[in-house]
Amino acid sequence: PRYPPALNPLRTRLAFLRAGREPPRIRTACELGFGQGVSLAVHAAASPIAWWGNDLLPQHVAFARSLVDASGSRAVLAEASFEEFDRRTDLPAFDFIGLHGVLSWISAENRDCIIDFVRHHLAPGGVVYTGCNALPGWADMLPLRHVMAEFATRAAAGPTVGRIESAIDFAARLFETHPLHARTSPALAQRLDRLRGADPRYLAHEYFNRDWQPLPFTELAALFEKAGLHHACSAHLPDHLDELNLTSEHRRLLADLPDAGLRETVRDFITNAQFRRDYWSREAAP
Repeated sequence: PRYPPALNPLRTRLAFLRAGREPPRIRTACELGFGQGVSLAVHAAASPIAWWGNDLLPQHVAFARSLVDASGSRAVLAEASFEEFDRRTDLPAFDFIGLHGVLSWISAENRDCIIDFVRHHLAPGGVVYTGCNALPGWADMLPLRHVMAEFATRAAAGPTVGRIESAIDFAARLFETHPLHARTSPALAQRLDRLRGADPRYLAHEYFNRDWQPLPFTELAALFEKAGLHHACSAHLPDHLDELNLTSEHRRLLADLPDAGLRETVRDFITNAQFRRDYWSREAAP
């Protein structure tokens, strides 16, 4: 499993200072949907922060628990849905809640469960980290993903891995016919080539699960406004250096936009953002 550096709460300090905001004090942290649990286990072992986390899959929790036990940390792991985890009465108030690769792979109902969790369990002055697929960087992939998922459901047979492989093979045959969508989206052929060489178990989670929806910034912001949170800053440190990411014309155009949500939306269009990493907070004192 890959280690996502932005899930490390210690990185909030530089990002908040670079954005001109008071960094949060983090003593308790939680990772929702921790997957294999690599990042949670590393952070619990390598810092004094008290860690908690949940995941729905028993095999994920078992593997994460083996890492936590080997490290000797006291991280608390739960095999539970977001709603079940929210109902626990023994949770502390969390200074940091992390969600990496979660929001754009779950249903709208589960996103609301996460917002309930944040509303109930985020400490005053706390921060939420999110990392998820974004638009417009995934816009060209949406129709292809839909075709492959429908083929796997409607035309393929057998176990999941075999149906995914059949869907990828069908997509390759489809591209050989030079469909108009592929011609107007030339990068799609490269995306498909990468899929053909990927582990089907990874593809099952990444592209063939029931819910797969890249999220535009304003939709993310509206989601967290339900919990009284606002965008604090990017959690991806290179994003703070506009001179590396934007031309002078881009910077002037963005500077003329008075609305922060619109600026982020236009910036994503300029950079063709595929994955956003963000911090959200209730109070972000200068």
